[in-house]
Amino acid sequence: MMTAATKYGGLVLAPLIWAINTQLGQILPYVDCSRRTYWSLLTSAVAIALAVTSAVVPQASSTQEEARTALFIRHLSVLVGLVFAFALMLQGGATWLLNACEH
Repeated sequence: MMTAATKYGGLVLAPLIWAINTQLGQILPYVDCSRRTYWSLLTSAVAIALAVTSAVVPQASSTQEEARTALFIRHLSVLVGLVFAFALMLQGGATWLLNACEH
């Protein structure tokens, strides 16, 4: 039996992970600068891993007997999950390259 998370993981979870990481990207640089920590980079790395996982899980649970519509939704979910993972990699790269204390 398929659950919604395995079928629509990349469509729902990856954008949600990206939104949370974006909001944390507004808050954590102040913490990183005041305490000399790397929470922004750590949260970006975790968010990338979660987004890739949410994109891979729908593809791993696919079967040959699926209807074409369900197969399309599953492939779209994988694609959207990978696009948001790429966006998170770009945000993580900016976190890694730019110093939060220099503003």
